[in-house]
Amino acid sequence: DVGMWQKLLRLRSMVLRPILDLDTWIKYVNMSRKSGQMRIARDAIAQLLDDEALYMEEANRGEVEAMTPKLVAQAQEYARLKAELARQQYPSQNGSGGVGGGGQSAWESRTRRFSTNNVGGSAPLDMAIRLSQQPALVYMYLKYKWAADEQREAFQMLEMFASDYASKVGFDPHNPDAFAEHIDARVLANLNGRSEAADDARTIHLLARYYFKQAEWLSTAQQSALLTQRARAKVGLGNEDASYARRMARRESIGVRRGRGSFSIGGSGAMSGSASRDGVRASDDGRNRQDAQFLYELKGDRINEAILESYRAATVLDRKWYKAWHSLALRHYHETQRYETAHACITEDVVENHVVPAVHGFFRAIQLSKSDTTLQDTLRLLTAWFNYSQYESVAQAVQDGFNSVSIRTWLQVIPQILARIHIKSESTRRLIRQLLVEVGKAHPHAILFSLYVAARSDHTERSQAAKDVLAKLHDVFPELVEETEVVSRELIRITLLFPEMWLEALRNASMCYYGQKDVVEMMKILRPLHKRARNPETLREYHFVQMFGSDLAAAEEHLNQYFSTDPAHRNEALVQQAWELYYVVFRRIEKLFPKPSTLALKDTAPTLLQCRDMELAVPGTYDPDREIVYIQSFDPILMVYSSKQHPRRMFIYGSDGVKYTFLLKGREDLRQDERVMQLFGLINSLLSRDTETARRSLAIERFPVIPLSSNSGLIGFYPGCISFHHLIFNLRQRLNRPSTLEQRMALQFSPNWDTLTTMQKVESFEYALSNTPGNDLQRAMWYKSPNAEVWLERRTDYTRSLAVMSIAGYILGLGDRHPSNILIHERTGKVVHIDLGDCFEMAAHREKFPEKVPFRLTRMLIMPMEVSSIEGIFKHTANHTMRVLRANRDSLMAVLEAFVFDPLVSWLYLQESEMGIDTGKDGTKKQKRSSRSTQQSDYATRWSTSGVGNANMDDIGSVSGSKPDAGISKAGNGLYDIVDGKGWQTGNPKARAIVKRIHDKLIGTDFNPNEQLAVPEQIEKLIQQATSSENLAVLYVGW
Repeated sequence: DVGMWQKLLRLRSMVLRPILDLDTWIKYVNMSRKSGQMRIARDAIAQLLDDEALYMEEANRGEVEAMTPKLVAQAQEYARLKAELARQQYPSQNGSGGVGGGGQSAWESRTRRFSTNNVGGSAPLDMAIRLSQQPALVYMYLKYKWAADEQREAFQMLEMFASDYASKVGFDPHNPDAFAEHIDARVLANLNGRSEAADDARTIHLLARYYFKQAEWLSTAQQSALLTQRARAKVGLGNEDASYARRMARRESIGVRRGRGSFSIGGSGAMSGSASRDGVRASDDGRNRQDAQFLYELKGDRINEAILESYRAATVLDRKWYKAWHSLALRHYHETQRYETAHACITEDVVENHVVPAVHGFFRAIQLSKSDTTLQDTLRLLTAWFNYSQYESVAQAVQDGFNSVSIRTWLQVIPQILARIHIKSESTRRLIRQLLVEVGKAHPHAILFSLYVAARSDHTERSQAAKDVLAKLHDVFPELVEETEVVSRELIRITLLFPEMWLEALRNASMCYYGQKDVVEMMKILRPLHKRARNPETLREYHFVQMFGSDLAAAEEHLNQYFSTDPAHRNEALVQQAWELYYVVFRRIEKLFPKPSTLALKDTAPTLLQCRDMELAVPGTYDPDREIVYIQSFDPILMVYSSKQHPRRMFIYGSDGVKYTFLLKGREDLRQDERVMQLFGLINSLLSRDTETARRSLAIERFPVIPLSSNSGLIGFYPGCISFHHLIFNLRQRLNRPSTLEQRMALQFSPNWDTLTTMQKVESFEYALSNTPGNDLQRAMWYKSPNAEVWLERRTDYTRSLAVMSIAGYILGLGDRHPSNILIHERTGKVVHIDLGDCFEMAAHREKFPEKVPFRLTRMLIMPMEVSSIEGIFKHTANHTMRVLRANRDSLMAVLEAFVFDPLVSWLYLQESEMGIDTGKDGTKKQKRSSRSTQQSDYATRWSTSGVGNANMDDIGSVSGSKPDAGISKAGNGLYDIVDGKGWQTGNPKARAIVKRIHDKLIGTDFNPNEQLAVPEQIEKLIQQATSSENLAVLYVGW
């Protein structure tokens, strides 16, 4: 609270003068600046400078009680500078001329500039700050000037003071390594109590901030100038002053490099006049762009080198500063990407000059970071390592860094490491296995389930690599490894019962044979089930074999006879006879095995029933900072939901006495959901570190996701939740109101909906809205609240959680947000999103019913916000969330890039050419359909399972996983071969387009690449898109 600080400091200054309480006043000024109260910040700075001037005068007169040698030196330097300034203000009659001419010193040039180019009324402060003997006060003032839209002056003064302080401590930014041993000697002297060494150490510490801020401001100016140049190029305008500005900028930089006494950016020169004219005709935003262009031209072609040089100087001056090491490594990483994008490859020089320093920098940043900030650096490190693992210097840098970081560092990136366990580079593959073994020895509960997922892979090398690691861990934890294998194997068995497996296998095999005439592929699908039928393990499997074993054995015999003959003389009738038997089995299974509502472990997985008091932790509960919760037992009964995938709800009893509820899912790859939860965890960490968002307890509701194989896994059951669809359906059922009321009204207005144009659909859509209340969710929340106080609290939590997830979902490109995929917690009102398979705006590029809205913000969701509607808590929360995400875009990009380029999940987004999706001339995606695919559909109709309708997850009241891809099981090793050939898919154009799209969202250029929007403007446009009738009317009618 700036106002409270102002009152407290007013009282405090009555007993302790501001210049002697400098740290407190600097905090106050920075707080005022960050909150946008620039006038208060300026007044405080003026008060500090006035008090420092009085204090120095008193010291020169000997009126200060504690006169230290340091204070005497400061007072004398202050008097000298003040006398020099006085001579410039009252020059002799003969002292005239240009800069450097007769009698006019650099001081006079500075004085004239600050009297003629007084931007924002800060000229008196600019002159006073040059007399200051407090580097921290100067640094604080420069940050104020930058925030006050005086970026050109702020940067020039920053360079001047940095050069001045660097010369005092003997630091050369062009040769920073030579200063390292010098710093060690100074630190040792500081420990021995030498006061002058302690003063130098403080100056060195602050000088690191000067150089860091110099690099940061140059990066900002570079980005803004490039945006301006792209905008000019788009409208066909050239920068006629570019060459002139470059010459002047470089001329002026000569004075900047000479230090405080030579700062002579001419107040009467041409550039000053040009700046004055620009200031007359430009707005504040225009001035910022001009200043950015000026700084960009100031460094010319060396701006990238200057940024790296400044970051490097900061790391040398303060070797334990995480932010400096992180920024230096990240800049090297971006330079590598920039070069690779421009040249499609990198050279040995780029590897040595950028990749290796980036690896070293990331390792150093991980060493110095807090536990909640290591994820971004670790992911960037992995990306650099895996992308350039073929270079020996990179592999050596990684190996050298392994021992410098904690083993816990790797726990949060286990999925990304396991994705590359079978990488082609032998040295990298060896390092990965070594790392996994070390992590497994220290934290076995965090890695065993993931290792077994890799061990069950269809990819031979990947599977063998994981088995090798498991074998080494088995030598250390034999019982724990065996328990993990048993539990994961039996859970997978439950996800899909034997009858369900045969139904699915027969459907897929019929597609291969009748649709593609591929008998070999058909046999690949059926052979594993025939082998398992010969060795049943559970009571249900024995029962199944007794009923169908003879028919299946006869069909297998026909196929064996077919394959035993020469390919040129094979009898096709044998295959037909086999399929006649398969068809009988298929229909009998449908008839005799209705979908069960419950399953008993004694019939489906008796081994689990015998597992008690295990050494294995309850899945998804392991935390190295907490006591391990072990599996005590499994509940003997599982509930089966009647939705399409028939997930099972199961209970695991923990050693802490808690009953843990999970959803066991088959036919779905949950590894993508695992990565999304990783991203949401990072977002929650960022929100918790920001003052405004932490005060409002903003966070995304998460749940554990534990993959068991490539098509099955466990999901933490989120208790007490109900989907929007189910909530509205129940309310309308009680009110005798049709659940599809709006759809009926639209069809009543326009019966031929499918043939309408977009504008006609908008008209029908708005007619339906105007004739229906749409307040079902609002009324349901009111009815379920016991009193107004609880209702108000739930309404607030609902609005905030909806806003946070809307922005996070927009950044991720999350689609398919229909009412069944959004849950609401009945006790708290918080929103929980499930089914996270549609990422990176895949839904927006569908050929049919594309989702053009950035997130779901329909009338039904807006009404529970009550009187404030979108303009109140929702927009305020969305602004804060987007602000935090944009401020930490490097962290988010690290996770999202790893997500996009991960070979185990990226194939879903990068498979368009392989899966028959073409891009037309108009840019739309078109699905190729051949006569063979038509045949597949015909035979699929024959082999479809009767009685299975659309999925209805509303009855679950928990979370579901992402959709599986029909082609993943058929792709086999070929899929991995394609991915491995492309590395982390960094060269894939679609992957790069996804990454660029995410980056544009995080810098505000998502609507126009040549215009960077402020956060409020961006949020306003997103809300307009989300609530646009034109966008909503073209969606699927059930959306």
